Amino acid sequence: MNLQLSAFLFLLALLPQVASAAPPVLPGQLIFQKNCVRCHGANGKRGLNGAHDLTKSNLNEFGRTYLVTNGMGKMPAFGKSLTPEQVQQVVAYSLTLK
Repeated sequence: MNLQLSAFLFLLALLPQVASAAPPVLPGQLIFQKNCVRCHGANGKRGLNGAHDLTKSNLNEFGRTYLVTNGMGKMPAFGKSLTPEQVQQVVAYSLTLK
């Protein structure tokens, strides 16, 4: 078997592993999916129960951290159920939603 064919067969054997690789999950994404998707939706645009569209929010990291920690209006407070690190992770993830 020539070298090119051997290399091709080797790469072909790796293809299913590469094709099935999912995009990486950001640390705050799982927290967001567990606690926020129900009102904000997976893409942050849902707006159920009065939830704001996170993709259009002008709140910075500080403002979002305050809201996630303390809640406001219909937004529940997560300061007692999430660690400060988890709050920062979910806030960072929410800022990636466009």
